[in-house]
Amino acid sequence: MASCATPTPTPAPPPGVPVPTPYPYAAEPAFPGPGVIGPQPAGMPLHACMGLNACAGADRFGTAGPPGGKGPNACAGQGYCSTGTDHTCHVQNDCKGQGGCGLYGTGEEMNNPGANDCRSLGSCATPINGERFSTNGPNHGQSVWLRARAVFEANWAANQAELKALQAAGKIASTQALPETPGPAPAAFAATGPTYLWISQDNEARGNMTACGSSGMSGAGGCS
Repeated sequence: MASCATPTPTPAPPPGVPVPTPYPYAAEPAFPGPGVIGPQPAGMPLHACMGLNACAGADRFGTAGPPGGKGPNACAGQGYCSTGTDHTCHVQNDCKGQGGCGLYGTGEEMNNPGANDCRSLGSCATPINGERFSTNGPNHGQSVWLRARAVFEANWAANQAELKALQAAGKIASTQALPETPGPAPAAFAATGPTYLWISQDNEARGNMTACGSSGMSGAGGCS
């Protein structure tokens, strides 16, 4: 006989604790962790974040691809996350194209994330978590990653011309494909970039985050 007893209600979470929801990136490869970057295509530039790669196989997982045997990303613009050395703040980038932008720096720097001209000219940490927004310049209050992707697409023709010149000079292998147009960023992140939740592996690995602004403006205030 069916019971008519009133079920015991589930207690509400304490204030400040998010209501548990299914992890939205279960079908995506897990963020590899800080400083874990796979082997890269020879001679190709390193980059600051997801969807900013210049060729196939150039992303956080490298030419071997993510665990599970799915293989590397198939095209420029489709890579998972940064290949430059992870860093935590303004001017700490090692090379061209490896600045994150968002929290500190000039308006011009913040309007060109992932497109700095040289070492130490980048603004803010990499990878660029999807919650980060610009605090200065024309992109003020807007997503850093979306701006980085827009700059990547706008600079595509000029950057490819430079890479083709290097290839003609023998500095990049003649077998290296240099596509005319980039592909889309991974679909789960195409509207946001790599979110805090993905980088922190569902909030379990907060140490994966680099953009730890105590003000919260980095979008990663819970990373320490």
